[in-house]
Amino acid sequence: MDIQKQIERFKKGYPFRRLLRPATVGDGIRKLKEDESRLLQRQYEDSLPEISVCKFVPASGAASRMFRDLGMLRETFSSDEAALDPEEKKILEKFLSNAARFPFAGLLEERLGERLEKAVSSGNFGPILETLLGNEGLGYGNIPKGLVPFHSYGGERRTAFCEHFKEALEYISSRNTASMHFTIPPAFAEEFVQEEENTASFFSSEGVSFDVTYSVQDPETDTIAVTMDNTPVKDADGSLLRRPAGHGALLKNLNELSYDCIFVKNIDNVAKEGLLPDTVKWKKTLGGVLLSIQKRVFLYTEALSSSWTSETLEQEIISFCLEELFMDFSRELSGLSGAGRREFLFQALHRPIRVCGVVKNTGEPGGGPFWVEAEGGESLQIVESAEVDQDSSSQWHIWESSTHFNPVDIVCGVKDFRGEKFNLPGFVNPEAGIITEKTLGTKKIKALELPGLWNGSMSGWITIFVEVPSTTFNPVKTVWDLLKEPHQVE
Repeated sequence: MDIQKQIERFKKGYPFRRLLRPATVGDGIRKLKEDESRLLQRQYEDSLPEISVCKFVPASGAASRMFRDLGMLRETFSSDEAALDPEEKKILEKFLSNAARFPFAGLLEERLGERLEKAVSSGNFGPILETLLGNEGLGYGNIPKGLVPFHSYGGERRTAFCEHFKEALEYISSRNTASMHFTIPPAFAEEFVQEEENTASFFSSEGVSFDVTYSVQDPETDTIAVTMDNTPVKDADGSLLRRPAGHGALLKNLNELSYDCIFVKNIDNVAKEGLLPDTVKWKKTLGGVLLSIQKRVFLYTEALSSSWTSETLEQEIISFCLEELFMDFSRELSGLSGAGRREFLFQALHRPIRVCGVVKNTGEPGGGPFWVEAEGGESLQIVESAEVDQDSSSQWHIWESSTHFNPVDIVCGVKDFRGEKFNLPGFVNPEAGIITEKTLGTKKIKALELPGLWNGSMSGWITIFVEVPSTTFNPVKTVWDLLKEPHQVE
């Protein structure tokens, strides 16, 4: 997107998604019985020797937001007048009373040595926070979140990055190889490779080798920022300020992968090893849903691509779309006949497929599954709150009525019945981006985010929502989340 088009977009804005209703169980969301889940798991496991599988993990995010509360304390202690306000005192007390429970506690003690006891006894906690967050210490205020220890098993500490390797052993190992792709910040490439070597060596006794690849967010996808009156913001050197355009920019990275089955999961959504069985069960289940749906879609698109299909098969396809994909084409098909009906059904099914696990809504911030207004009808989409007109009471009521939440637990099928990979940028909704308000120093600015990877960037995909248990969703958004049960090892 060139500069002028970006400025015009800031002026014009993005249209809100028009919500029709929340997706619910039986109306857009599938809820599987235990025997159905077991069957789908077996189908996935039986298919593993014949297919290529990969896990795609966006891992560019810095840990600074995770440690924001402690970063605020660090700034206070580094100032000449280290007077804590009531909120800061609460944060400090919470940190000190739980210090031994954090997985990085041992590392902090090793770095500080005798200075730890001195800092505690004197009440000057600045050195502790500086060692934890500063670049001369552990550097958690700056390094990627994936390189932060999330769990401690006795003397063994595992980063979020490491825990994704353990997961991979359990459900994406195909032909004794587990393939993973991480998007990372280029400044930390060496650290990730070193962590990979350490982790792969640790799990070498499992008899599975790891095929790990990396990519960075393409700088060409960066977007400019503008002032509140839409004037481009400039850096100190006079050049235009450019910012990463959100996770939607990673569609280009995903489009470079050519696997039969790609699992997408956030770097911070991992749990301690004892909770892995439930995660693995549902990962395999979602994989089984994808493969079973894909098998039918391939059969039908191959038939529809030929010059003739029987009326019986056509009715079977229409029923499949309605019953399995929640796609009702009765209105669209009513005015078509013969080749027109076949072409419509072919285009409806000849698309990439995503199976999205969704959990019951417990008030977590983020997107959810909804029916939205689409050209010619309605479609299932993951929608973020920023895409909703919050000034419309009716739209906000639909948003508040959501029953499920998107934990980013997605399995993607990106090939067609011929085994050819779809060009994923061809299925993006360019009108599904977001303009957000940020601060630069003391000034407010506006930033442009491309259609999100699982929002607008996948709008044109066939979407299947499956309810999964909340035990599979254990994100670490703040350092305090590490104190929750899914991250505390006995």
